[in-house]
Parts: sequence; structure tokens; C-alpha cells
Amino acid sequence: MFCGNCGARITNNANFCDACGTQTEAEQARIQAQQEKNLQENPPAYLDVKTSIIITVILFIILPIVCWFSGVPLWLGYITAGVLSAICLIMGIRNQFFKK
Repeated sequence: MFCGNCGARITNNANFCDACGTQTEAEQARIQAQQEKNLQENPPAYLDVKTSIIITVILFIILPIVCWFSGVPLWLGYITAGVLSAICLIMGIRNQFFKK
């Protein structure tokens, strides 16, 4: 077997080329298969609608209280909570309908 990068001869069971250090095609395939297996066993977590509604309620309770205690106008807390909640709800709805 020969290295695809430098053309040096390598053993059949080698993971890397001894001459240039490049991964062999067999090692790359093994790593890709392991990554696919990990993705199947541990799929990515998505924000669902129920969680985003809970986060929205918490934001509308906590942010105005923080603003009140810190001397910032309450309306700023409500606007901030509204913007963050809208982003959170949009993400939850998007993930609900476009999950892979």
C-alpha cells in the first residue's frame, strides 16, 4: 500500500504514513464510521416548544425583577425579555417542524 499524499510505501495495517504523517484512507474511514456511530447513539439535542415556553415565562419573571433591583427602568427588562423570548420561541418552533 502507498501513501496518497507522498507516495511512500506503508504497511497495510498502518494508521499513518511513516514518511509524512498523513492518515491512511483506512484510518480516515474508521474515524468517519466512529463519528457516524456516535451521532446515531447521541443525537443532537433540540429546543422544543414546551421548553421554549418555560424559558419565556422565566425570562418575563426574572428580567424585570433584576432591572427593578438594579435601578434600570422596568420597560427595558420587559423589552429585553420579549426579544429573548421571541428568539427562543422561534428556535423552538423551527426545531419542532424542521428536525432531522
